[in-house]
Amino acid sequence: MAYDIGIKTVSLDGFQVVQRKYFSRLTEPMMTIWESAVAFNTASHDALNNCECIEIYVNEKAKSIAIMPVPSKDKEAVQWIRGSKKYKYNRIECTMFARQIFKSWGLDPQYHYRTPGKLVQCDKKLMILFDFSHYEVWSGSKMVKENG
Repeated sequence: MAYDIGIKTVSLDGFQVVQRKYFSRLTEPMMTIWESAVAFNTASHDALNNCECIEIYVNEKAKSIAIMPVPSKDKEAVQWIRGSKKYKYNRIECTMFARQIFKSWGLDPQYHYRTPGKLVQCDKKLMILFDFSHYEVWSGSKMVKENG
């Protein structure tokens, strides 16, 4: 038995899918890089179970940065939670590293760059991978343009 419930059939011709990048990213891991510093948002800390230290990996050719939780005693550990653990968006000063990235990737030092991260696994270890071949360009708190 069929019922007519009054639903019309429509065509999606002429419609476009709205990309998710136009919606809030508060729950998505994000990394920002300035010419003298890097920062990770609260969602990045949450994704790595609020660990106190990370190890940072860079792939200059792929324009990617990966971070992995490590114990504070690890030789290359970077503390990324300072002060109150409630406020976890910490800017980490790293002028030599950041300038090298800007030079290698051809980034303009008058701007800062932001990209979302994805949880990945390598050798059964959880990491966040940030792909800077696709990024947003920012000037202050205003997005200037997107690349990719």
